Amino acid sequence: MRKEAIVLVAAIGAFFLAAVSSAQGLGPTAQAPRAPAPRPPIKIGWITHLTGVLAQQGKDEVDGVKLALEEAKNELAGRKIELVVEDDQTEPSITVAKARKLVELDRVHVMAGILWSPSGLAIRDYVHAQEVPFIYTGTAVRELTQEKRSPYIFRVSFATGQEMRPFGKYVFEKLGYKRAIAFSFDTLFGKEQVMYFKEGFEEAGGKVIQEAFTNVATPDFAPFLSTLKVNEADVIFELWSGAAQVRFLKQWDEFGYKQRLPMVAFGGGMDDPIVDAVGEKALGIISPYHYAVALDTAENRRFKSIYRQKYGRETGSMAEQGYVAMNVILRAAKVIGGQVEDKARFVKAMEEVRFEAPRGPFRFDPYHNPIQNFYISQVKMVNGKVQKVVIDVMRELEQYWPKGKPQSQR
Repeated sequence: MRKEAIVLVAAIGAFFLAAVSSAQGLGPTAQAPRAPAPRPPIKIGWITHLTGVLAQQGKDEVDGVKLALEEAKNELAGRKIELVVEDDQTEPSITVAKARKLVELDRVHVMAGILWSPSGLAIRDYVHAQEVPFIYTGTAVRELTQEKRSPYIFRVSFATGQEMRPFGKYVFEKLGYKRAIAFSFDTLFGKEQVMYFKEGFEEAGGKVIQEAFTNVATPDFAPFLSTLKVNEADVIFELWSGAAQVRFLKQWDEFGYKQRLPMVAFGGGMDDPIVDAVGEKALGIISPYHYAVALDTAENRRFKSIYRQKYGRETGSMAEQGYVAMNVILRAAKVIGGQVEDKARFVKAMEEVRFEAPRGPFRFDPYHNPIQNFYISQVKMVNGKVQKVVIDVMRELEQYWPKGKPQSQR
């Protein structure tokens, strides 16, 4: 009996030990705790122009976007980041279709991109109605942050008139030109920029003696160049972009006008890749823009270095715009712990983004347009290389309100 009692006590002890071990997760039958389910990805839709007259600019922009994502390791607050890039072929009707696809099929949390103003305007009402945050990298028509502003629309480039009106004054007061020709592509953006250049130039005391406009995809500028009053002006202000700008500058030189009439230009049309493409034909041209590759700051030196290492070529303003727009998204999302589904908090966080960008200090005004420096550059020969050199700065410019700035702010 004594032996049986000992066996019984041992069995009971073993039972209780197994029970306790199992309860504490120590026994052989214990299940490992389940790992938390991964958080769904943050989806970012990007609409740009990878075909058409602005194809190279669109590619540069996307390269800047991907560089910013790489720095963030494509992850934020424990959530992977999915980038969906769509090409709208610089066609507004396609832009609308791409926006709908990103929102309704891909279910993106935020969208960005679009350099071409007609495309940007085409999706404004849809973006506003869907309440999807959208950061324009270009689309500078001022109405988007003025009469047509929306709580969900931001811009990281500039508004028409923001730099061009003060630059018109600069051309008269600092450069000393008194009679100007203005020649631009025939779009709302082109006409607005010419109008604001003219306002500033004539307010300072100058006179625009001729305005000329033609299609942005003009294959041959000869018929238009022959009508310009080059013998009556002392400067030409020109506004072209991308491949059209390359054609224009080459034909301007072929006509012999480069030696006869100094040129000032829209800064976006004098992006460094364009200057590289035309070489000495760009010498002497002066232009203002919110980013200058030659800007000598620690952040810009770092940006240029990592861009060169990744892509094997020099950067330009379009790449910087893509990089800045993605940084706005990433920084705002980080502030709210990646909870981008909370649109109100996400938008508020974007409004409050402040950082040192390659272009210099970056922040939004109360209407979601940047307050920023504009750098006046001139194309010069430096150590045997044609390049843009910063010669002056127009500091901390806000967007220009031709109809008067609203009294109330957000």
